[in-house]
Amino acid sequence: MRLLAVVLMASAALTGGASAARSTPQIENVTVEAADASVTVTWQTSVPTRGRVAYGVGDLDLYSALESIPATTHAVVLHDLTASTTYAFEIVAAGATATGTVTTNATPAGLRFGVDGTRVTANGSLFFPVVTYYQCGTSAAAAAALGVNLFMEAPYTGCVTINPNDFSADPPPPSVSVLSDDYTDRGAGGAGWYLPDEPDGWGITPEQLPQLPAAPQTGKLRFLSLSQHFYSAQAPINDRFDRNDYKRFAALADVVGFDMYPIVKFCGRVPLLDVFRAQRELMTIYAPGKPTFQWIETGEMTGECPSMQVTPQIVNAETWLAIAGGACGIGYFTNSWTGTLWNRWDLAPGVEAQLARTIAQIRALAPMLCATYGDVTVPWDTSVAASSRTLNGALYVIAVNSSDRPARIPFRVDALAGRTLEVLDESRTIKPAKQVYFRDSFAPYQVHFYVAAAPAA
Repeated sequence: MRLLAVVLMASAALTGGASAARSTPQIENVTVEAADASVTVTWQTSVPTRGRVAYGVGDLDLYSALESIPATTHAVVLHDLTASTTYAFEIVAAGATATGTVTTNATPAGLRFGVDGTRVTANGSLFFPVVTYYQCGTSAAAAAALGVNLFMEAPYTGCVTINPNDFSADPPPPSVSVLSDDYTDRGAGGAGWYLPDEPDGWGITPEQLPQLPAAPQTGKLRFLSLSQHFYSAQAPINDRFDRNDYKRFAALADVVGFDMYPIVKFCGRVPLLDVFRAQRELMTIYAPGKPTFQWIETGEMTGECPSMQVTPQIVNAETWLAIAGGACGIGYFTNSWTGTLWNRWDLAPGVEAQLARTIAQIRALAPMLCATYGDVTVPWDTSVAASSRTLNGALYVIAVNSSDRPARIPFRVDALAGRTLEVLDESRTIKPAKQVYFRDSFAPYQVHFYVAAAPAA
């Protein structure tokens, strides 16, 4: 009855058991307890063991830390989970296994936002921002259904033109928080403020920006988007700014982002690979130690490049190029001005379905996406960008082909240390050469995720 009570409380369903081999310890009395952003898995073993839990949405792609000492009573907390999401898990202890599923609780009201290094947090747990401009009615519902969790208000984007920051008039879906452009304590949205968009492009100096308190004081975030002109491959925006000014801009925000839009703004003159390169420069030079994000193009916007089209494959590749470059948040620019009126939700054909897949993948992998960042060595002239993450002893590699041509390249990952790589969602593995090298092929705009499991106890 006790197990049944826990199953009902936490929406868990155990589906396996321990190995029957006499030499293998028995796993017994497995229980789970769910919160909105974490799950506690407890169990007992017949002899002292050190265990860990593999878990994930569908597949077991993530790992808890290995318990530090052998014991017969075990409790492992899985952190930074997504609310209202079902996770599979597998307990592994000295060759014995037990499997199950658990569903996290809904997001509570009244979130307190903050930052923890390069991570955005809500009530102390990871919050991976997926942002659009403010949406109304059917487009708000469509955005929330895709997994967008943050709307930002900028001039003229509110649903009520007389008082655009009166979000009660057309409230966002329950799963979506709001950034306001009313720069007063009382005017903050539920998640905080969106500072004036691209202030460098408007000739606004850092001193002229609203001077707002930092997130630890308020539980509200200060989001700032810059133009791409901090990036070394772009010319300075004008003679009033030098690139050190971007450090001063970043100092006034909790979360810093930018846009590049290689297709619809640069008509292909800027390579997609610059999405990765610019993100790396923002993360390492101008906003080190802070969460960063990037806006991704989803449609034709102002129609400046009619001969080129944003495709679902490009949207997916740009998203993962930004994340590989260090982004711990993503914005999707869904607006256009190609008709007689401004359109809040104007996506290129096939992009909405792709966003559903891409955002679902972000949610599933979120605990590792903002984990310890590592460099991956690739040939200097390749179209493929890559970086690594380390979480609880497991090593992950994110690799993206930024080109419309196929590629096959070698990688060097020093932390690999001879471990076999599983290619996520592709039912194949790669054994490294000389401990730290491996090679793989990419179709145009293809993304690969690799994981080397944490070493066994």
